[in-house]
Amino acid sequence: MFAEQLHGGLHEFLELTGGLSIAEIARKLRCCSRTIRNYVAGRSPIPWHRIELLRLLALDARTAPENQTVPTPSDEPAAIANIDPDPAAPDVPPAELLAGVGVYAPHFLSSRRSFALYVRGWNVVEKIRCAKREGRFSAVLARWHEQAVELPRMWRSGRMFAGIGPPAYVDGKTDL
Repeated sequence: MFAEQLHGGLHEFLELTGGLSIAEIARKLRCCSRTIRNYVAGRSPIPWHRIELLRLLALDARTAPENQTVPTPSDEPAAIANIDPDPAAPDVPPAELLAGVGVYAPHFLSSRRSFALYVRGWNVVEKIRCAKREGRFSAVLARWHEQAVELPRMWRSGRMFAGIGPPAYVDGKTDL
């Protein structure tokens, strides 16, 4: 009985995913596709919270009004960059740096220091410039706009985060 409370069933998982591809399921659940493949193959038990999230997403899809507007990047952002602009890269503002890191490596948003090290170490500025030239950066901004609504606050809790400084973003919904 206790194991049933911790894990969901594969049958229910597959019903709730409704024939989506493994990549689409992974994107919805915000995990890697290998995790989903392990669930489907039976190599890993499916945690109960994954099933619950799929139930909530299905409920939202059923109850959403048909004329619901999709937020555009011009809407007020859910997260605002808490970092200084890079004087060496005036063409890449802090909001774009935050979006680029937030989409590809969100765990580096936990502190300004880890964010700065990631941006410098992985040459994020040049990657953003390249994506802008190739016309791919608008998709990153759209994905960031969706993700920023659900920034996990749990990254900032616990003893491990004591004394690491402020995060690389602030909540755009609260007054500064």
